[in-house]
Amino acid sequence: MSKLDGIIKDCLHENGTILILRDKYIGIRGCMELATKEILKTVKQLVLPGNQILDEGLEALAESPYLANLELLNVNQNDIGDDGAIAIANTENMPNLKDLSMFGNVIGDRGAQAIADSQQSKKYVKLDLYKNQYTTIGYKALTESDNLKNCEELEVYRE
Repeated sequence: MSKLDGIIKDCLHENGTILILRDKYIGIRGCMELATKEILKTVKQLVLPGNQILDEGLEALAESPYLANLELLNVNQNDIGDDGAIAIANTENMPNLKDLSMFGNVIGDRGAQAIADSQQSKKYVKLDLYKNQYTTIGYKALTESDNLKNCEELEVYRE
């Protein structure tokens, strides 16, 4: 059993539907390993803030074949930039995702535009992109997106 397997075992709740890995500092490699875990098949909520997963870690999750049941993804404060946002915007592996929180990352205009243009965004009930690095161009893309018009909680202010 790997170190990550032990962490997963300790942090899996509600009959395997909630995985809370807040501030476990799993990093890019840990996130890449996590994306290969079949145990993710039952996870509906994946909470990963403060793990330093960067773009590469989020890209691995976006490519994971095991996250089809995922409804909530929290990747706050992970130094995720445009490439990670683009990967999430373009993934077809998370068809049930409706709550995406990417607060406090480094997403710029390209990432904001990708999310605004994504067909997946039509499903979002909540999208939190507060405290990222997009300019008024990214802000405008998000707030004027037809794909996000039904999003009940759209948090895109930059501060």
